[in-house]
Amino acid sequence: MYQVQQEKMNQVIDHLQQLDIDAWLIYTSEGSDPCIPLVTGVGTVGPGVFMVTKDRQKFALCSSIDAQDIEESRLFDKVYKHDGNLAGLLTGVISEMKPNKIALNFSVEEHLADGLTAGRYRWLTRTLCEVFKGEIVSSETFLSSIRSIKTKTEINRIEQAINITEEIYSTVFQRMKIGMSERALGKLFVEEMEKRHVVNGIDRKLSMPIVLKENVAHREPGEAVVKGGDLVIFDFSVDVEGYVSDIARTVYFLKEGESEPPDHIHQAFQSVHEAISMAGAAIKPGAKGYEVDDAARRFYLSQGFPEISHATGHQIGRDVHDGGILLGPKWERYGAAPLGEVKEGMVFTIEPTLFLDNGIHFIVEENVVVTSEGIRYLTTRQNELILIPFSKEREEKEVEKVSD
Repeated sequence: MYQVQQEKMNQVIDHLQQLDIDAWLIYTSEGSDPCIPLVTGVGTVGPGVFMVTKDRQKFALCSSIDAQDIEESRLFDKVYKHDGNLAGLLTGVISEMKPNKIALNFSVEEHLADGLTAGRYRWLTRTLCEVFKGEIVSSETFLSSIRSIKTKTEINRIEQAINITEEIYSTVFQRMKIGMSERALGKLFVEEMEKRHVVNGIDRKLSMPIVLKENVAHREPGEAVVKGGDLVIFDFSVDVEGYVSDIARTVYFLKEGESEPPDHIHQAFQSVHEAISMAGAAIKPGAKGYEVDDAARRFYLSQGFPEISHATGHQIGRDVHDGGILLGPKWERYGAAPLGEVKEGMVFTIEPTLFLDNGIHFIVEENVVVTSEGIRYLTTRQNELILIPFSKEREEKEVEKVSD
């Protein structure tokens, strides 16, 4: 049940040893720290502390009412129980340990490593001031890394989520018809999620994916009705055991008499496909995020297309935007994220979007894992534009419905 957390704690210990940090201290209550699901899998209702040390010790300090779940996880060498006086218990443990360097969860750049509030930080430093005279450092460096570099179990769960997502896509594509609204198309995904007992990976609810016939933005599906000749974007994720997929597909609805899309639409899709290939070829251990982004960005510009308006890709794992390194340009709004180094075990999306002035819009989003030599596609790559056959009967019925 706690396989991922066991693997993650081993990663933590390796980093503490490499960085010569004596202990990592997580102070939390009510599951307040975003690292809790990843690292311990169990939280505390009352104030509590989890500690991992570079000499491979793992401690939990918690109230008696929180102790049972923590003990049953078998993740910790010792579980200390307090009766409301966490400060006294913590100072005693730190006095015995005598650490020289402690890492805490605060960060300016990475919100997923910034779980310690200002009030809790003040409480900790005030509580430890008499027994700890060493150095306090940020956990950002290694916490971002252990979240970014996926273990075997994590990759397996992401693959399961991807497989279900692709299965739902395949089924829904068979049910799509001209004349359906964005909302009606979105409901098809909800029906298929219900059948498979999964939820949307974005909000962990039985909610609709992004469906965009027009007004391309991160928004809920609307009432716009699909007609022949429309390109429609779908951006969809599911959750499997806390890990998610993130796959986008752009679909062309054929007009009456068409068996293929117009040449300019086909050529646009081929350009997107090539941009993904360019970015994928650039992803390898040691590459910087901005270098990967630049491969796709330069290709579009060489074709006379407008510059991509956002990053080429991002990490996925426990969330569809999993923090850490970004495959993006060195723009101010992205901070240091594009400067990070790609490493084996990271899982990324590749989604160099193409929005043209003539109304053509494409988002094709693939999921890949970084290997020792490059990448492995976790998604079944979209090599052809998805076509939905023309259905005159459906179109006529929908026109009648709108008229009524």
